[in-house]
Amino acid sequence: MNCLTKLGLIALLAVVAIGSGCSKKPKNITPIPNGYNGSAAPGSDLSQGGALRGGPGNSGRFTQPTDTAPRELGIDPSKAGGSNELPSGNLRDGKIEDRETFKANTVYFEYDKSAIKSSELAKIAAVAEHLKSHAEASLAVEGHCDERGTEEYNRSLSERRALSIRERLVNLGVSANRVTTEAFGEDKPADLGHDESAWSKNRRGEFILLVPPSLK
Repeated sequence: MNCLTKLGLIALLAVVAIGSGCSKKPKNITPIPNGYNGSAAPGSDLSQGGALRGGPGNSGRFTQPTDTAPRELGIDPSKAGGSNELPSGNLRDGKIEDRETFKANTVYFEYDKSAIKSSELAKIAAVAEHLKSHAEASLAVEGHCDERGTEEYNRSLSERRALSIRERLVNLGVSANRVTTEAFGEDKPADLGHDESAWSKNRRGEFILLVPPSLK
């Protein structure tokens, strides 16, 4: 066998060896659902335990582990009804809004007035007593108006209504730093009608109890 023939055989064996090595598949790799088979780069959502969701309207979107949001809010997922479930109610300043406890204590006002009627004083007194016996809770007072008047005027009037309720609460012994106010003007009517029956329900001040998540 001459040198040229030997070199040809060596080259052929090398090609066969290389081709054989490339055809081998990696072992022990579990494919990610939805067809994503790439590797997760260090520090990526997938490398941190997230999941890649695919499908119509959700292609290629990363989501963090389900208990991330509760933990960021200081909520124990085991107390929130599951790893991806927050307690009911919106959050405000780290506390849960409770709009039901004082729903019956809504204060109603006369047309174009922010002074509290004598008939409404007992409602505010009941709210004050609750706050004084629950030091961990705080309160938001929302002021509202009916649709008559300009938007700017109604915003101002609703603010005065909320502030008059807050002032009454403070006079009854509630710490001022536990009560915040918000003015909505005519933006959030309780009744969508356009007569006195509806307007009388819209001239109001509402109480929202704010409770730490650990107590819900």
